[in-house]
Amino acid sequence: MDAPKLLNNILNIIIYLIILSILIGFVFTALALTGTYMSFISSESISKFSKHTPDIYFFIILNLMVYTVFIYGIIKFKKVAELLLNKKIYDEKLSKNVNISGKCFVICGVFWWLFDSLGSIHFNDSITIGVSEKTFLYLFFIAIGLFMMLVSEVFDSAREEKNLNDLTI
Repeated sequence: MDAPKLLNNILNIIIYLIILSILIGFVFTALALTGTYMSFISSESISKFSKHTPDIYFFIILNLMVYTVFIYGIIKFKKVAELLLNKKIYDEKLSKNVNISGKCFVICGVFWWLFDSLGSIHFNDSITIGVSEKTFLYLFFIAIGLFMMLVSEVFDSAREEKNLNDLTI
């Protein structure tokens, strides 16, 4: 199987799983906010949502906005895989989509890291100095995004070189 085709299939699965998890998150949040008790959700997490304070809604809305940016980045990355499948390496859309996808991943990594820090300070009343597994995940998103932005510059340079070589007689 081709690598771009495999990448395209994996990205399709990721997009569907993310959308499904967001929908499930909406359902669980709605059930927790209405006070419905579910045996697989701890009563401690339900009591955090039962306050109905505006800051919880604020954090939920901010996280949903970042998830939207993440899904947009994945969709742009899917378009990159489709362009690679069609062997359109010198297309301007390829470098543009890689760049946009990289920027989306950097934005998601930075804001998720920020929201995680601010959320733990606000909701748990704790400040921890150290590196956790989540921090490495956020740094990984930032690194992948920066790498994709670098690759888009490489695609731009390759396209410019090809155009110069096509003009040379």
